Amino acid sequence: METIGLGATGLAVRDVQQRLQALGFELADEVERNSYGAATAAAVSAFRVQAQLPLGDTVDSQAWAALVDATFTLGDRVLYLRMPYFHGRDVATLQTALSILGFSCGADGIFGAHTEHAAREFQSNVGIEPDGIVGDSTFSAIKRLHHAWRGKETLAVESRSLGLARVAEVLEKTGICVSGTDELTRSIARRISNLATATTPLSKVVSAPSLAAAPQQTLLMVHIVRAPYELDDGVPLVYFDSDATLGTRMRTAIESSGGAQPHILVELALEPANGMNFSGYEEQHCAIALLDALCLAFA
Repeated sequence: METIGLGATGLAVRDVQQRLQALGFELADEVERNSYGAATAAAVSAFRVQAQLPLGDTVDSQAWAALVDATFTLGDRVLYLRMPYFHGRDVATLQTALSILGFSCGADGIFGAHTEHAAREFQSNVGIEPDGIVGDSTFSAIKRLHHAWRGKETLAVESRSLGLARVAEVLEKTGICVSGTDELTRSIARRISNLATATTPLSKVVSAPSLAAAPQQTLLMVHIVRAPYELDDGVPLVYFDSDATLGTRMRTAIESSGGAQPHILVELALEPANGMNFSGYEEQHCAIALLDALCLAFA
């Protein structure tokens, strides 16, 4: 592209000025006059400093590319893993949202392998086909969850622990039915229910076999499955591994669960220490971790 500088006019100048305004730069009346004057030159100079470009007050191809990157908003374009990598403000916003929602991928504004992996896990977590392509359905899911991430810092929510009184309060007001698909996962479900009852006799957490009738539609169904498990269409899936963001990811899945009966899947991605069968201690550890994550999700 031709370098744009003082005295220039036309559509290219208007485009530069609109992008500078979107970034918060004041351009006086030069936008109305469609002229590249002193105010525009000063804004370009300041932007070049911010973008760590060579000093100057003109828009060359390097400055134009940086200006375009800086003014992309999430949803302006479909993002996916490619070479060269997508980069820009929209990617940085995506990374921030994913990280706060429990899918850490850095915040460098570059859509690389780590960001694609986080996007796939998020898609599974909210019941979307995990293809790693961040398009309309993924944008919609992130937008629905904006209250959970916009304006917040990336924090390990699980680093804080709930007091016993707060845990009891959550268990007494939150109806949850936990179930499994085989002997192991059903045992973990029973342990979760027993732990909740031991914490407070008024707990509303039950395991499926203990239900005397069909569950109420207000009851959250938590179905524990073994890896690998094929994603059910539209049902949020939480990978239960050693990641410390389990509670955050559990909250994201619960808030994404729709339909008449709230329902999420929890895929047990851990392996027994002896490589064969889970010990009673390991089952109890899984039950404690899942119950803690559920309490944090509703706290």
